Amino acid sequence: MWPWEHLAFAYVLYSLTTNVILRRSPTARETVAVAVGSQLPDLIDKPLAWTFGITETGYSIGHSIILAPVIYLAVYAVAARWGYRSLAGALSLAHLSHSAGDILNRILRGDPVDIRILLWPIASPPAGTRDGFVDHVLRYFLRYVYLLLVEGLTVQILVQLLLGIGMVVLWVFDGAPIATDLWRLVSTRRQQ
Repeated sequence: MWPWEHLAFAYVLYSLTTNVILRRSPTARETVAVAVGSQLPDLIDKPLAWTFGITETGYSIGHSIILAPVIYLAVYAVAARWGYRSLAGALSLAHLSHSAGDILNRILRGDPVDIRILLWPIASPPAGTRDGFVDHVLRYFLRYVYLLLVEGLTVQILVQLLLGIGMVVLWVFDGAPIATDLWRLVSTRRQQ
């Protein structure tokens, strides 16, 4: 999945969770936590593999469901210390959605699901090319553009579009967290 797809998937899951279970919309801070959590696995793993060569693939520490509970407990401990427990939940759900999204994306593309992408350090998918970060991103982007131009509207692309529309609809329904807070801040400063 692309970063914006991970964000959309995580936001939809978190918004539905807060609206259905907690009977409220996500706050701006929770939305930021969702944004960070949705990107965290790739922000950890891709540079470790593609830039620094510390791990063999872009699926290791950040994607590991074995290490996830440790990450969630650490995040909760820090958030609880500062009185922001809901942020720990937002970040943890978004982090978990990242790996679920990677698996779902493989299914939608018709690729075989390799559970090893979630099992580091016990297992890890085979090493890919040793290209750098920019080379990887460019290769994936060109492949994506090629698929759009050649294959047109596939199930994967349709799901991406519906996910994006769903995220925007939920974000507006939720009161446009972050944007609304920024608008209030700017409006308040103008009045002063």
